[in-house]
Amino acid sequence: MKSKKQEKRKNKSPYWFVEMVAVIFAIAILYAAVKTSIIDAPHWNKKAETMLKLDSIRLATPQRGNILACNGTPLAQTVALYTAFVDFKDPGIDTTLYINIKHPQGSGIPDTLNLDMLCSYLAQKYPVKTQEEYAQYITKKRKQASNSCVLVEDITDLQFNELKEIATFQNKRKGKRTGLTRIRTYKRYYPYDSLTSVVLGRATQATAEMLEHNKNYKRDEWHGTSGLERGLDTLLFGSYGTAQKQQEHWGFGMRVIEPPVAGYDVVTTLDMTVQEIAERNLMHMMKSQRAEYGTAVIMEVATGEIRAIANVERNKNGKYTFKTRRNYAITAIEPGSVVKTLSMLMAMENGNINPKREFHSEGAIPEIGGYKKISYYKNPLTVEEVIIRSDNRGICKIVGDVYRGRYNDFVHDIRNSGIMQTMDLLPLPDAQSPHVVPMQFEKQWQYYSYAQMIFGYHNRFSPVTTLSVYNAIANNGRLMQPKLLKSLIRDGQVDTIFEPVCLNEHFCTPEHAQQLREMLYGVVNSPIGTARGIKEGRVVIAGKTGTAKATVESFTYDANGVKRYSEDYIDGVWRLAFAGFFPYENPQYSCIVVVDKPRVNTAWAGGVPGGVFRAIVEEMYNRNLLECSVNYASSDSMPTPPRNDAAHDYDKHIYNYLDQHPLPDTSFTERVVIDTETTNEPVQCEVPSVIGWTAQEAIYELERLGLIVELQGMGRVERQSLQPGLPLQKGMKIKLILK
Repeated sequence: MKSKKQEKRKNKSPYWFVEMVAVIFAIAILYAAVKTSIIDAPHWNKKAETMLKLDSIRLATPQRGNILACNGTPLAQTVALYTAFVDFKDPGIDTTLYINIKHPQGSGIPDTLNLDMLCSYLAQKYPVKTQEEYAQYITKKRKQASNSCVLVEDITDLQFNELKEIATFQNKRKGKRTGLTRIRTYKRYYPYDSLTSVVLGRATQATAEMLEHNKNYKRDEWHGTSGLERGLDTLLFGSYGTAQKQQEHWGFGMRVIEPPVAGYDVVTTLDMTVQEIAERNLMHMMKSQRAEYGTAVIMEVATGEIRAIANVERNKNGKYTFKTRRNYAITAIEPGSVVKTLSMLMAMENGNINPKREFHSEGAIPEIGGYKKISYYKNPLTVEEVIIRSDNRGICKIVGDVYRGRYNDFVHDIRNSGIMQTMDLLPLPDAQSPHVVPMQFEKQWQYYSYAQMIFGYHNRFSPVTTLSVYNAIANNGRLMQPKLLKSLIRDGQVDTIFEPVCLNEHFCTPEHAQQLREMLYGVVNSPIGTARGIKEGRVVIAGKTGTAKATVESFTYDANGVKRYSEDYIDGVWRLAFAGFFPYENPQYSCIVVVDKPRVNTAWAGGVPGGVFRAIVEEMYNRNLLECSVNYASSDSMPTPPRNDAAHDYDKHIYNYLDQHPLPDTSFTERVVIDTETTNEPVQCEVPSVIGWTAQEAIYELERLGLIVELQGMGRVERQSLQPGLPLQKGMKIKLILK
């Protein structure tokens, strides 16, 4: 019989050692938990706070505001774009892309891979590669054991969702991952690239150079580097909010304490229809004249609102581009003879000038015995003929007689007239103010320089400043501040409206403004006017030609190694300008065009910049942008403007410049009707298809036909609301969906 001790040893578990170890570990874990959570809690809480910074307040970056045209069309906006890619680290990616799919039409047709359907979709929607190239690219990335493969970049959320819904990613079993993913980035989008370089400018995330120059910038901020983006940076940027890091059930997130305030949406005065007209006609003239650069500005007479600023330049490769080195519309230059209008205005305001009075132009400024430049015109001249003929000696005589013995009063009157402030409120960082400096008259050559000042040299005005003078004359003597900002919008509501600003209510008297308008009318419409070659057209215009010696810029170094900037005249090469307003009877817009260094021998101010001016006016008329357009009735006897029959050969050149021989009749009646028995020319009577066109191309064509266009989206035209082939009526509305 076994003893009790033997019986107890027999019943003892053979796993007693394992159980003892488990108990010891449990006690140790319990002790560690108590020590960590209770005894050492202050230490670990402090360390967690240091590492996670859960209590720290962080800045929440605001979204940058948009820049809009006068009708709300986006010119610059921040958009969220996505890069779509497949993640090869996903264990199910092989069955996503390389699974065989039974063809739905039966066994007679070969099966296909999911990859084939994906590549077919990509090739159709994003044709940067063919279907075969997409397949080779994806397969090559897979074989190279890459972590991922980019499918398409810079797509919208809608486009990504469409990609996600294709059959390739739907053939996976429900609830399984497909391997398709995306990364979001923000980009500044500029639909009108021609405006971007010097008018709108650019905005980018802060670079190392920007951070070095401005210590207040932060790495993830967006700031303007040029143009309106830079000039309006404080308005567009917005203001920071605050956020705090917090622990959530899936990890860590940011809790917004005070939301950031998005930047203002800035509505400009720019009209993209007028802008496109100015750009296209200026570009055409630049190419035909092989000129160096050109600029055109269109301003509304009553308000001073700038409707268009166009710049064209020949680059180093000899190609013409809208991406110019500078904004020539706001660059101060010697204006040439277009400044004679200002000189005449100063003389009329400060002297007793009768426009019909005849005088002899010898002895213009007594101290130099008269301006000795050769005069093309016989004396006597009338005062108004000085402007009509653009006579240098005559304008020197008029100003010299009014300001005799007090010549610098002429300079002071210009400086006190208000035009020195014309560039002050333009939100363009490189805008150059007028340069008008009194003379010392210590040496004889300074009298000669003074004479040159009167007819366009020595002083410097930007084209915008020069245009302001003509705008004031058209505006019955009221000098308006050139204006680019219309309003500020926040959260869809108008926050601030920028009213027109009058710099000088009495820039000149209404009587003198009327007399000057008649002189400028004669420049274009008189048989002796310097712009008589652009007389003919459906809209009566008035303006002044200007010719100045062209200059070349150079940089030299002095004895101390300091870099010096200089300009030198080029013999026989000119800078041409034309400034004026239209329609003459009731001025609605003013415009200036400057073309530098045209290479064609027949180039002249009335035909080159004046030709651009006339083309802009006629197209604005044809597209019903002028108040006088609706009152025009086409004449059967004269459907097109007659050619100018003045005693010179300039008329043949102007039509060459406009590429219209002669201008076509594109006027509209209330309903377009074709009478096959009375016309041999085809007339557009149906709504055209503009599918696949750019927004600018579609707008130009449809508005030319009298339709009212509404845009939605970005890119090229994908759909149009009016079916092609429908009977066309002027005033019909058409909506274009861009994608």
